[in-house]
Amino acid sequence: MTAPQEWTDAFHRLKFVFGEYCFYSAWFEAVELATHVTRFEGCLDATAAAAAPLLQRHGAVAIPSHPISAKPIRLKITRDYLRYVPAATIYYFIEPGTSPTEYLGRMPRKNRHELLRKLRRFTERSGGEIDLRCYRSPAEAKVFYPLACGVSRKTYQRNLLDVGLPETTEFKAQLRGEAEHGAMRGYLLFFEGTAVAYAYGAVCSDCLRFRWIGYDPAFGDLSPGIVLLHQALASAIAEARFALIDFGSGEAQYKRIFATGSVRSATVFLFRPTLRHLATVAAHCACTATSDGCSVLLGRFGFKERVKRYFRARLGMRPPRSLSRT
Repeated sequence: MTAPQEWTDAFHRLKFVFGEYCFYSAWFEAVELATHVTRFEGCLDATAAAAAPLLQRHGAVAIPSHPISAKPIRLKITRDYLRYVPAATIYYFIEPGTSPTEYLGRMPRKNRHELLRKLRRFTERSGGEIDLRCYRSPAEAKVFYPLACGVSRKTYQRNLLDVGLPETTEFKAQLRGEAEHGAMRGYLLFFEGTAVAYAYGAVCSDCLRFRWIGYDPAFGDLSPGIVLLHQALASAIAEARFALIDFGSGEAQYKRIFATGSVRSATVFLFRPTLRHLATVAAHCACTATSDGCSVLLGRFGFKERVKRYFRARLGMRPPRSLSRT
C-alpha cells in the first residue's frame, strides 16, 4: 500500500460541533498516513485492511484524506477495528508548474482578474509594497509563532470553530522539530508594520501542505488572506522543489480560486474496537447528525444565515475598520 516512511506520529481530535460552534474536542494520538490524496492506490476498504495491523502498536490510525468514488458509510465495525469517517468533502490542490508566472497564467481569467485587482488595492493602500515575510529556521519560528497566534486569536475560525493555530506545548514542539528539519514554512503579511494575516505549512517530501490560514477581520476590506496566499504561493513555487501544494480537505472560496485540481476525499480514523472508542465515536456521530438536522431545518425556514450571523456577532467578530489614510 505505502512505504513505511509515509507514516508519522501526530495528534488528532474529534470536534464536537453544533452549527459552527465547537464546544468540545476529544484529542488522541495516532499514527498518520502521510501519502498525498492524489497518490493512493486501491480502495478505502483495502487501505483500512492493510493499515489495521498498526493498531497492535498504536491506539488509532489516521488517514486525513483518502480518495473516494462514493460517500462511504460513516461507521464500520469489524473484529479488528472501528472505521470512522467523520467527513467526506472536496480536497483541493495545486500542481504549481515551472514558475509563479506560469501558474498564474493557468488560472481562469475571471479569477486572475479579481486576484490582480485585490493585489493592486492592497499595494496602493500599503504605500506601494506588499510586505510578506517567510519563516523557516528555528530562530525564525520563534519570531513567527507569537505573531501568527496573535492574528489567529482574532479570526472567526478560532473563536467559533476552534480551528486556529494551536497554542499547545505539543504543537510548539512539533513546529520546532519541523523548523530544525527544514520542513516549516510560516508566512506573515504585514500592513503598516502590523501582522494582518498568517499561513503555516509543512513540507512532506515534494509536497507543501498549508495547515492553518487566517487573517484579522478588522482588515477584511483589504482581502489580506487572498493577498498573503498569492505571495506565499509565489514564494513556494520559486523554490522549485514542490510537485504539489495543497490546502487540505474542506470547502472554501480561496481554495477554489487558487487550486488547479480537486478530488473527492474522506477523513478516516481506525480505532481499536473497545467500548471507550465506540462510545466516543457514537457520541460524535450523534452530535454531527443533530447539528446537520438542525442546519437543514433552519435552512428550510430561511433562518440559517440569520442564526449564523447572530452567533458570529456574539463571539465578537468585529466589522472591518476604516483604512483611510490621513
